[in-house]
Amino acid sequence: MTTPFREDLLESGAVSLRTQLLQFRASLYDPETTLPTLPVVLDGVRRLLDERGVSQVLLVRIEQEMNLESVVGWERYDHWLQVVAQHLLAILADSCQASTILCQDAVRGDRFLLFCADRGSAARITAALSEGVTVVEEDTGLQNQLGLRVGRGNIRRRPAQRVERCIYAGIADAQIDFDRRGEELDDKRRQQLRTMLRNRDVRTLFQPIFILPERTVAGYEALSRGPAGTYLEPAENLFAFAERAGLLGEVELLCVEEALKNGSRLSGEVSLFVNLSFQGLEYLENVRSGLSKTVHDSKWSPTRIVVEITERTYAENPEMVRGSLAALRDEGFRIAIDDMGTGYSSLNVVADLMPDFIKLDQMLVKDLASEPIKRNLVSAITNFAKESETKVIAEGVERRRDADALLELGVFVQQGYFYGYPKPV
Repeated sequence: MTTPFREDLLESGAVSLRTQLLQFRASLYDPETTLPTLPVVLDGVRRLLDERGVSQVLLVRIEQEMNLESVVGWERYDHWLQVVAQHLLAILADSCQASTILCQDAVRGDRFLLFCADRGSAARITAALSEGVTVVEEDTGLQNQLGLRVGRGNIRRRPAQRVERCIYAGIADAQIDFDRRGEELDDKRRQQLRTMLRNRDVRTLFQPIFILPERTVAGYEALSRGPAGTYLEPAENLFAFAERAGLLGEVELLCVEEALKNGSRLSGEVSLFVNLSFQGLEYLENVRSGLSKTVHDSKWSPTRIVVEITERTYAENPEMVRGSLAALRDEGFRIAIDDMGTGYSSLNVVADLMPDFIKLDQMLVKDLASEPIKRNLVSAITNFAKESETKVIAEGVERRRDADALLELGVFVQQGYFYGYPKPV
């Protein structure tokens, strides 16, 4: 008996096949950069080895302290990876590196691999990457200069060894070289950091905090930058590396002192918001008899200083932080919890510390107008703050629609690029 032809089943099968193909492609190609992953290019690398007998592999990654993604957020980090991928493709096109194979180590990975036909090609690409890459932020138009670190490894074809394992061994060599170069960079940066401390070479920028709708200035947040034109200039690099080098307390004390000195030229009796970590608080206690002496020496009143700490600071030593903040409050300082909305127990921290201010994290503020979940979370935080007599400040406000949405939710104190960029006095 002949089975009747069913066109709908054929169409259904075609849709299913297309779906499977899309899923298969998604598992092998990064959706953000569109680059293939290592399994896709193995045959191409094998052919390269068959022709040459030996090749070079470059491992490229954004130069970063600790976990850069956790600092800038995954959306911005994904955008940076896209820019790096386009930069690598442009270098290959400009230098006519047709035989060089570019891929990522894995889907959603942040390591790029380039398989080059010879040492000369690898050297030229490495030289082209030495200046890093400029990233233009989509939201603000501001530019960020990202450093790129490169590790090099050799891939040799060995008859007694499976070719894939030869390739993996070369990648492992590139990772070892990558780590070694990182150690050398660390030594140079420690010297830069000590020179910075000795020469007091930090800059202070001030970003205004506005009370709306009048747009009166409630205060300024002091933001520090390292030596201009160096790796330590961006704040995320400066403080993350200082912590890793065991010099965070010294760096934060210098930044506070410079903020107080430069902030004395601000007009009006405005408040000054300064950031301190657990190590910074501890260092001030042990070395300078606390923050109060530093503030009084700079001719400031503690009542005009707001000390910002993060939930991470509190988590490192809750009892010590609680005691330190209570002592600061007794001396007239006010306290702010920074980056609210990024942790799982932030409300518990607020209930324990009873700060004067809660600062909403910029990732919670971004796209607030179009994301109901964020609106609900901000509404809950705002209601909680009213009950505990704590003021809410939204930071990272970059668009009018988000600023308006915050006002609708009762957040009348805001800061961000929409209102003003960080600038010297």
